[in-house]
Amino acid sequence: MPDHIPDHIPDRLPAALPADPPHVPRLSQTCFLVICRDGPQAPALRGAHLDGHLAHVEANWTRYITAGPVREPGGETLVGSVFLVLAESLAAAGELMDRDPYMTCGMYASVEYKELTNSIGLFLGGRIWESREAIRHRAAGGPPGDVSKGAGA
Repeated sequence: MPDHIPDHIPDRLPAALPADPPHVPRLSQTCFLVICRDGPQAPALRGAHLDGHLAHVEANWTRYITAGPVREPGGETLVGSVFLVLAESLAAAGELMDRDPYMTCGMYASVEYKELTNSIGLFLGGRIWESREAIRHRAAGGPPGDVSKGAGA
């Protein structure tokens, strides 16, 4: 197992990972990257609302691919949070996020939503494209109905 994979992950993976990522189906739900940048009162608000925030994310843990605080590279001070949220729509992702006490207390100076295509990685178990040629025109701005979106997309 490669050194960069956390100790708890191998329990979920085959004993030996293939050299080339296998083709896997595209996720059925849309993934939203939520980028939250701390405001000036964030340290105090983070401490005051931590229990409520943790209760919220634990109650909704299956809606997140991952989430956590962010720092500047090499830094110790938290500067925001990121969330990868699975949702049927931007409105549904926003509704989930809007119930988080970190959002309702005004801790973040800005919150940005981006739609993310989960294309490759350990979480997926491989890659969503069947071949490089299948996505070459999409990478160059091709039509949204191409084969890189999967069957029926």
